[in-house]
Amino acid sequence: MPAVVDLRSDTVTLPTPGMRKAMARAKVGDSRRGEDPSVRALEEYCAGLFGKEGGLFVPSGTMGNLCAACAWTRPGEMIVASSASHIAGRESPAVSLLASVAIIGIDAPGGIFTAEDVAAAVAPAPARNESRVGLVTAENTHNAGGGTVFPLAALKRIRSFCGKTRIPLHIDGSRIFNASVASGTPPAAYGKVSDSLMFCLSKGLGAPVGSILVGTRGFLSEARGVALRIGGGMRQAGIVAAGGLYALKHNVPRLAEDHGNAAALAEGLDGIPGVEVVNAPVETNIVLFRWETPSLDLPAFRERLADRRVLLDDRAFPLFRAVTHLGIGKREIARAMRAFREVFVGGAVRP
Repeated sequence: MPAVVDLRSDTVTLPTPGMRKAMARAKVGDSRRGEDPSVRALEEYCAGLFGKEGGLFVPSGTMGNLCAACAWTRPGEMIVASSASHIAGRESPAVSLLASVAIIGIDAPGGIFTAEDVAAAVAPAPARNESRVGLVTAENTHNAGGGTVFPLAALKRIRSFCGKTRIPLHIDGSRIFNASVASGTPPAAYGKVSDSLMFCLSKGLGAPVGSILVGTRGFLSEARGVALRIGGGMRQAGIVAAGGLYALKHNVPRLAEDHGNAAALAEGLDGIPGVEVVNAPVETNIVLFRWETPSLDLPAFRERLADRRVLLDDRAFPLFRAVTHLGIGKREIARAMRAFREVFVGGAVRP
């Protein structure tokens, strides 16, 4: 039986043999006490990549963003973010509860907003409820927008505005290396235009777990305290930190392959009658597409696709998301396309 072609997310990746060896050989210690040499090496390496003073290894991107929000803001303040961003959506309840802040959402195509948008959101804030904006966040790449890359020029202008108004800028860079590879922008350039930045090791980079938050030593001291209070104090975390360090040293350039496979998938989908690629042209490793006239309900669709050993993320049926990653090559794209053609075109006539 052929292996499953899993396009649900780039979080489903498995450690490569080389990564497993690196993890097995990792030197470890009590990370909560700052005694794990592999964790320290990972944090220092990441700080160097982004030109920051230090890094903080946390279990998840959600925790990294929450630590940043709590460190930068004070209860009663507000955060400006794309209304379709992760921090304003799935992460909003935790941010609102634990940081005690509200979120001002900016409606922007693909999640990409401008300095003028930020200025418009900030200006009426005191008049609304006597609260101030304590943080601006930008998501790069933007997940809900289909992996759109936040242009560096736009981030520079936003940072300039934030500097004038003394509001820190945080980048939720869960897939920042996808943005870097797609745009040719070095990580240090993103570090330069942000006061803090978080990125995931466990998505396209292929590590099993973990995210990194980078920034100044003062910011990280407060963020580390937040992480400890909400359960982010790990012990012999060097085993997974070694996987993250291996991923950064070996798996960044190959992200271009994921982008190419996503583009090929989008091109194939665009050729199927009744299927529309929503985020064409695809910029990175995420393809959003819609079945315009579905002839199957969702359970039947899932069953037909599963029979063909293909898994897909149904965002809001009949809207779908397909994400390429290191477990997806040209053969897997070809298999997925055969399955899509059979299901989308033949769905109404099959028994």
